[in-house]
Amino acid sequence: MHTETNSVLASLVERLAEAGDVATVYGDPVEREDRTVIPVARVSWGFGGGGGTSEPSDESAEDESVEGESAQGAGEGYGMGGGMSAAPVGALEIGEEGTRFVRFGDRKKLLGVALLAFFVGVLLGRR
Repeated sequence: MHTETNSVLASLVERLAEAGDVATVYGDPVEREDRTVIPVARVSWGFGGGGGTSEPSDESAEDESVEGESAQGAGEGYGMGGGMSAAPVGALEIGEEGTRFVRFGDRKKLLGVALLAFFVGVLLGRR
């Protein structure tokens, strides 16, 4: 079972590595006139796993039986999973003037919404 677990984990890691390669982080460049724009993404991976194998003794089998089910036998388990997430964060703009990073999203607008929500909360809290 240990060999199966290692091969499944190796396959999972390989597929996630292929999904999160450089083309995912830095998309295909787009060329327009005298500029090249390269999209940039934030990529993250996560993994989890489990285990098992337990053989209950005869004494514990009586205690662990559930509504007539016998707990005797070799217990096994195992489970694993993983995932990848990619979200756009900006773009590199390359031109005659040089290279600059353009972040997606407007932080000023986000700050304005947060302040508005705070003041509305204060006004509603006074009631």
